Amino acid sequence: MTIDLADEAVPVEVRGTTTFTSRALQRLASGIASDTARVSVRDVSVNLADERGALRVSVTVPVAITGASGATIVERGEELRRGVVDGMKELAGRSVGMVDVRYAGVRRITEKRVR
Repeated sequence: MTIDLADEAVPVEVRGTTTFTSRALQRLASGIASDTARVSVRDVSVNLADERGALRVSVTVPVAITGASGATIVERGEELRRGVVDGMKELAGRSVGMVDVRYAGVRRITEKRVR
């Protein structure tokens, strides 16, 4: 018996739509911001708005203080902006036109060693 794998390689068109609710987009942005800022998702506040067809994301996070990080707060803000823009584009296909970052509070992060 022989199997023709060429027939299986043909992409099948599946009709339909994928819809993200505003709540889902907000939760996704919160998760992305949490991962990028290295803080708990419960410490992140995100608001979404329309900015001429693109998303405007306002993020409030605490400053995460770690022993190993040498980046300035400004550099971390730029990293957070880039993470939100890239993450929303990659995961939800959404264009983010502006990201406002506000720091509120400080979280000391202790990194655990794995033996």
